[in-house]
Amino acid sequence: MRNFVSILAFSVLGLLSACGGGGGNGSQGVGAFFQSAVYQAAQVKTYSNVEYSRRPNANGEQYTSDSRKAQEVGTDELTLTMNVWVPPNATGATPMPLVVFIHGGGYNGGDKDDDYIVGDAVSYARSGFVTASINYRLTPDNTTSAERRQAAIVQGAEDAMDAIRYLKKNASTYHIDASRVAIVGTSAGGGLALAIAVEADTLGGTAPYPPYAGISSKVQAVVTTGATLIDQYADNSGLLTYEAGDAPVLLFHANPTDSETGATWSGNVLPTCAAINGGGGSCTPVAQANMTHTASMNLFDKWWGTIQPFLWTKLLLANV
Repeated sequence: MRNFVSILAFSVLGLLSACGGGGGNGSQGVGAFFQSAVYQAAQVKTYSNVEYSRRPNANGEQYTSDSRKAQEVGTDELTLTMNVWVPPNATGATPMPLVVFIHGGGYNGGDKDDDYIVGDAVSYARSGFVTASINYRLTPDNTTSAERRQAAIVQGAEDAMDAIRYLKKNASTYHIDASRVAIVGTSAGGGLALAIAVEADTLGGTAPYPPYAGISSKVQAVVTTGATLIDQYADNSGLLTYEAGDAPVLLFHANPTDSETGATWSGNVLPTCAAINGGGGSCTPVAQANMTHTASMNLFDKWWGTIQPFLWTKLLLANV
């Protein structure tokens, strides 16, 4: 239970926000937790390159990021890492909700340190969330066959699930409320996030990294942009099942057509949401402007007005 000082701090900050004290993109403002900027970026503690898993390197051709490719290709094992950001309001006495960010890059590129993904993660941390950005196994030439593509996606999703398990296991270290976890995925990262939404702990049938046996990778909310289940999985019906316990999804996508992937609103987005909703889950599609491949998930950009109420409701943030 939050102590009196914490309650008073939350109340005062909320009152100031209501009076016009919210923060802008580059400056500190006194805002409301999980709604607007409360802290400066410099006030957020950063843990860089945290090891969370080790996985075999298939045929020695995989790697974990663009920046690590030269060192990792040809090795037998890959060490997977993440960055974690902890805001001042997250303490041992007051653990905070977690948002995990997954970068894009076609399952063969990208990095947890890419500017846009770091900017998104830090923006959420400034509002009071503990955040993380993760690397995962990348596979070159993964579009040469449906089987190779699917393997790349499943392995990436397995890694993302281990990242969530790591953070739950180490919740006390990073002051995380492990009952309130969300994923934000962009492009390929959105494909991984969708897989975890509907198939956490069971996708591909691979056991978790040994230290995390018995720890679930299930989350309470998933936000994606630039991906659907229909265009990401070669054998959707055989690999994925849809159930009432699946994580609720807020799915941003171009309408009518994604200019990069060719995925369409009618042929990919609506069937994805229909499958999730038909299984008893919840998927809400959001049309992005024009035909852009992805939308910005940053707290300071336009779509935060749609994302924030979704996270507020699904993570029960009014009760934090």
